[in-house]
Amino acid sequence: MPINRLLRAEAHCHLICLVEGDMNLTRRDLMLAGLGMALGGCAPTARQAQNRPPLEWPNIEPRPRPETVETRPPRPAHVPRPVPRRPASLPEIGRGEWARVGPIGRRMQRMGGVNRVTIHHEGWTPVHFSDRQSTARRLESIRKSHLKRMGAGDIGYHYVIDRAGRIWQGRPLRYQGAHVKNSNEHNVGIMVLGNFNRQEPTAAQYASLQRKIKELMRRYNLSAGAIHTHQELGPTTCPGHVLQSHMERLRRRGLA
Repeated sequence: MPINRLLRAEAHCHLICLVEGDMNLTRRDLMLAGLGMALGGCAPTARQAQNRPPLEWPNIEPRPRPETVETRPPRPAHVPRPVPRRPASLPEIGRGEWARVGPIGRRMQRMGGVNRVTIHHEGWTPVHFSDRQSTARRLESIRKSHLKRMGAGDIGYHYVIDRAGRIWQGRPLRYQGAHVKNSNEHNVGIMVLGNFNRQEPTAAQYASLQRKIKELMRRYNLSAGAIHTHQELGPTTCPGHVLQSHMERLRRRGLA
């Protein structure tokens, strides 16, 4: 018999003796009775065990941690480089505004690139007008003179700057000019309208000339040493002593 049941039975007998008046109990009898009561109280009956609610044990299994994925912004396959903005060209008056006929292509050669610029004056009688109509008539007269005297295919200069500082298109840049004997190859010709042995360019002419030179230097990657006057390339007084002195000062300052 299991020890628990044996103790409970013996304790039960002692309790009966207590109830029936047997007062001659020893200390051992009392201890056995108390132990039996304790065991009886601690050991539940089958019915009590069935009626008790089931024990709910806490869930001690570790919860899975959410998986962390390191994300980075996608790298572009190609990072475009910023394109430098090309400075806007100066406003110009087109050749069709003054020339009555087009250039004679068979009399001209292709430019084939630019590596220098030459500055001229007109060198005729002094010019005092500044309106567009008078300037257009003067340019047409120069064009006819170049065709007749030199057998040229068009006016010899690529650009003309009038007394108001306006820039007029002359011979198309795709053709060599006819403005420096034996030195027209890859050479852009700019004529400032007037005779600068007898008069001075206007402030507007000075400003437009300097801006046009800088534009051509940027466009064709030219240094200050690529900017000439006519008399520096041939035996002539062009562009007049006044404009010649001005160009020398500009070059000393780096054409700034």
